[in-house]
Amino acid sequence: MRARTAAALAAALFLASLTACSSGITTAQPDPAACKKAMAKAFDDATAAGDKAEKSKRPPACEGVDTKTLERFAGEVMKEWMDSPKGEKRLKESYEKGVKDAIESATPEPTAAGVPDECREWIEDELLDSSTSIEAAAGHSACGELSKEEMDQAIDQVTDDLIEQGVDTTG
Repeated sequence: MRARTAAALAAALFLASLTACSSGITTAQPDPAACKKAMAKAFDDATAAGDKAEKSKRPPACEGVDTKTLERFAGEVMKEWMDSPKGEKRLKESYEKGVKDAIESATPEPTAAGVPDECREWIEDELLDSSTSIEAAAGHSACGELSKEEMDQAIDQVTDDLIEQGVDTTG
């Protein structure tokens, strides 16, 4: 998802900059091949910058090239780049980074004591509820991959914290 977003952002910035008004002063005949080459370099630079890509200006080589041609070149440049080994590599890296970021943001953050807040809250709820059973599925979801030893330490820590607060943990 992030790869598509980055590519779309780069494409939007790229296309908007290329089809923007030119200076209106044209001293030479346009060179479509040079224009397309300059567009390819600008697109490659924008995709390399990723989220930090800035809106670029119409390459000087594209002065005098009509908007329809620029739009066609933009589509061709993007397709050629995406089909190239460099494009495939950057898209793959962007995708992998997006997946890694998503996993990291979904992983409970440990507290200063090393136990995720969500896990501490689950332990506290289990210690304070009046049932005699433990909701293990919810515990696994809240506490992730804590080992039995880590879980026992977390339970002891939460129990001690509750006792310090004057809470009766005997059910």
